[in-house]
Amino acid sequence: MRPPAVAVRPAREADVPALVELFHAYMRETFKAPWRGSAEALRRDGLGREFSTHVAVGADGGIVGLVAWTRSYDVHHCVAGGYLLDLYVVPEARGRGVAAALACSAAAGIRRAGGAFVKGQAVEERSAQRLYSRIAMRFDGADCIVGGRAFRRLAELAGRPAREVALFLPERSWNHEP
Repeated sequence: MRPPAVAVRPAREADVPALVELFHAYMRETFKAPWRGSAEALRRDGLGREFSTHVAVGADGGIVGLVAWTRSYDVHHCVAGGYLLDLYVVPEARGRGVAAALACSAAAGIRRAGGAFVKGQAVEERSAQRLYSRIAMRFDGADCIVGGRAFRRLAELAGRPAREVALFLPERSWNHEP
């Protein structure tokens, strides 16, 4: 039996209660610490004012993942880009390409804003390490960057089915191609 389809879209104000629950779960699982944010701050800042949030919605309409990103700048190359603040998929939805689909959605948003790369940190979760190791250049341990042809491919894959995204992710070597 095929897993249910997942759609990725920008978060809406109505998603905030579900996002609060996801941030609580993410912080507990990843950092063994409480989330110290608030629904009010997410409404005020997380829907595009300070950072953008995209959500993965399962076939039943429930939110199964999120990616939060903000604009960034690489002064060494004088190019705009974006920074992934957080990416989280509930355990039940992992292994289905949802994280990759979320990363592609963020890359497309960054590209629309004039960016040419995405940067972030890979947490120690094994599935996250596999994704980042496949597509990103790694620096200083956890720091990762996707640029060049690899970044463009991520952005182009946005909106495609999660399984298709997983099949057509860029090769890591594409980061060195303009």
